[in-house]
Amino acid sequence: MARRTQRYNEDDFDSLEGRASKTEQKKAVQRMAALGEQLAQLSPKQIQKLPVDERLIDALLDAQTITSFEAKRRQFQRVGKLLRNEDETVILSYLTPQQGAKKQAQLQRWVDRMIEQGDPAISEFNKLHNASERHTLRQHVLRIQRDITQGLAEDELTASKQKFFNYVQQVALLSDN
Repeated sequence: MARRTQRYNEDDFDSLEGRASKTEQKKAVQRMAALGEQLAQLSPKQIQKLPVDERLIDALLDAQTITSFEAKRRQFQRVGKLLRNEDETVILSYLTPQQGAKKQAQLQRWVDRMIEQGDPAISEFNKLHNASERHTLRQHVLRIQRDITQGLAEDELTASKQKFFNYVQQVALLSDN
């Protein structure tokens, strides 16, 4: 059977631009489950005050009562799935007081440095934070750098930077544990 030569054009790659690979999607689910574990460590009163869906609050409260390892693992997978529907910024705002203002400023400097310097800063950040994914960091930086060179609107650029900062915050929270 003859091998088909398939020619790819620029439109083929443009349609995939911005889509996460399956691996990135799985790692995002794992990060959300880990964030769910940290949310479950909050007191029941704090969990009740979270501005999230009622099902997520119930799942977090249930996770606190489960003792079986496997059942707890499945519950946190469920929590991670429910967290995908929530605003990351709101969730992180409840967890970041654990980090403090000094740590937030440091993470913002890391974000700015990675955008300016690229791969050397990404490699250094990756060494310091074991939960980070070099590829994901690089994709965020490349997307922001592309947006800057294309002269995108300031609000779109700010949204991209906020998404990158949210990822860096998640990585820092997960690496501290």
